[in-house]
Amino acid sequence: MELSVDISKFLLAVSSMNSLVDPLLNNHNYRVALISYSIAKEISFSGDFLYNILVAGLLHDIGLLMVSTQEDIAFVKTVELEKDRQRMHFHAEVGYELLRQFPYFSKVAKIVRYHHYACSKAEREKKIPFSSSILHLSDRIDTLIYSKLEKLQGKNPYAFIPTLRSLVEDYLRKFSGHFFSRKLVKIFLEKVNPKDSFWFELLNESCLKEKLEELLRSFSQKLPFEAFYDLSRMLAYLIDFKSPFTATHSSGVAQTALSLATLFNFTSPDLKKIEVAGLLHDVGKVAIPKEILEKPGRLTPEEYSIMKSHVFFTYKIISKLSIDSNIVEWASYHHETLDGSGYPFGLKANDLSLGSRIMAVADVFTALMEDRPYKKGLSERETLAIIGRMAEEGKLDETVVNVLVKNFKMVDYHRKRAQERAKELYLSLRNLASEFTSS
Repeated sequence: MELSVDISKFLLAVSSMNSLVDPLLNNHNYRVALISYSIAKEISFSGDFLYNILVAGLLHDIGLLMVSTQEDIAFVKTVELEKDRQRMHFHAEVGYELLRQFPYFSKVAKIVRYHHYACSKAEREKKIPFSSSILHLSDRIDTLIYSKLEKLQGKNPYAFIPTLRSLVEDYLRKFSGHFFSRKLVKIFLEKVNPKDSFWFELLNESCLKEKLEELLRSFSQKLPFEAFYDLSRMLAYLIDFKSPFTATHSSGVAQTALSLATLFNFTSPDLKKIEVAGLLHDVGKVAIPKEILEKPGRLTPEEYSIMKSHVFFTYKIISKLSIDSNIVEWASYHHETLDGSGYPFGLKANDLSLGSRIMAVADVFTALMEDRPYKKGLSERETLAIIGRMAEEGKLDETVVNVLVKNFKMVDYHRKRAQERAKELYLSLRNLASEFTSS
């Protein structure tokens, strides 16, 4: 298969998703990546070493997309180092457990896992990569910097570079040799900190992103489509696992869309595309508060308006990935309807391809069959009655619905299998959560 994905676009898009969890995390991953890379290049010119530390910086807080409680976010944003809080490591473990399943990120996964371990502990436990110590130092530097700058909204941050340099130096010297590697502190203070260009890029959002794009392109990394499929599944897990009521939803939608597309004789490349689209269709839910996702009753008009925005954010996120336009369309149009009453774009029948129509049916079917905060999963008869009525009303494609009805047993069997596999990983991560919260 000839399809490939621009890895730089993918990494920057995924990295930026943390800002939707908490605005104060905006660009934190970007800055940590630049700080880590700036330190690492003073140590080695190895392409693999530099690339892995750059990517680890971009993805180091990916676990927060699942573990987005205020307590966990507060731990990440604190600059205090006097106490080694076990809970601090939770999101890093989640990130590790997700990343390690994909060979492409196996080395990055280990770096991410240990990025909140202090230098003293890292030296005792030889299994901890040196790269994790770089990441830990960079993460704490950025947290310190922005604990000061967030109070200066509207002011030019460049005016405070001398003050920030001094604050960082005092902070690092205080904890050097205990929480931070003496060697790394020395490198940062003598080789990185004095460069005006470093600070100018770090403190300017557009310059920061431009620099990271330049660095990622320099490695000429292209992500094979098969690897992108795996990463799409990882993203689906990250979003779905925010709530036990959506923990397997995207896996079910992806499999249902795949089953229906197979019955419509889609080509092999298009079958891969529609499965990826199903995995990514709800990625915009990263921007939806958990209390809305898990509300046990009907949403208010205000809450429903917020919930509807998830499809728009899905479009905004995956349209940045430079991937096949069909994937973007099929994932982003799953709440559009043939009569034009859908959202977020208000498209009509002439605007909706067969892939988009299949995705809409797959989403409704999977949602109806699942348990949700406000209902138990419906029976076959109840589900097909609702879907049939939606087809009659011009919401769903009647041909696609008829194919589902005729092949219900087969489609539902494969949906259940896919959701059972996702549930296994979800439960293992929930057990991990129990270990951390009880310790």
